[in-house]
Amino acid sequence: MAPTQEEDPGLGTVKHRLAFFDYSASNTNSAQDIHESASSEISLAAGETVMLGTCGLTDSAFTGDTYLRLYSPLTLVAASDDSEICGPDSMGSRLVYTALAAGIYTLRAGCFDVGACSGTVALSRRKATFAAPNLRNTHNATVNTFNKQYHFNGGEVIRVSTCGATALGANASGDTLLRIFQQSSGGYTTEVANNDNAGAACASAAEIVYSVPSAGYYQIRVGCAANTACSATVAVYSE
Repeated sequence: MAPTQEEDPGLGTVKHRLAFFDYSASNTNSAQDIHESASSEISLAAGETVMLGTCGLTDSAFTGDTYLRLYSPLTLVAASDDSEICGPDSMGSRLVYTALAAGIYTLRAGCFDVGACSGTVALSRRKATFAAPNLRNTHNATVNTFNKQYHFNGGEVIRVSTCGATALGANASGDTLLRIFQQSSGGYTTEVANNDNAGAACASAAEIVYSVPSAGYYQIRVGCAANTACSATVAVYSE
């Protein structure tokens, strides 16, 4: 059995309340026109990873062909027009970025070329990543699992993923399976969510998007489908 892992110090609560904003625009020259595009400032710590999008994240939405650009503070560091993760014909946008330096970054939201569009931009911040190597004979993640505990706030939406396509930093080898248990009476006996295959973009990688009902500690259990062998890097995001 893989060893039980306790939560790293300092990861108890989320530093920032995660935000999203709505916008409607036109004639933005693919989000390059600062007067016609919408914008919002985002504070990032050095090494912090974020995902921002009008699709592919909790509460994101769009109509028309959206375009997103991220600046630090005047230099373009990331951009997205049509994000493949949101579907082969999607005109929604989703960008990912790991900050090279701490500071105030500016997200500029607009529309492709001079068209009109609208969107709800969602923000997802990475809380942690951890490796779950050399798993086998877990019987659908019910035994011999790799376990990790984190404290989450009530109302927080978390993304726990082994799928690199939808969560930067995640990775899966083999058919992974995830389960989340809520702490109760000092133990982790109440299962609140599980997933085997997260969808076409993820192949056999697992991902859980879960709305935390109440503050407390939750245990992530990583295993493999049936009694196959697998390995994973699990990424944990709050969005």
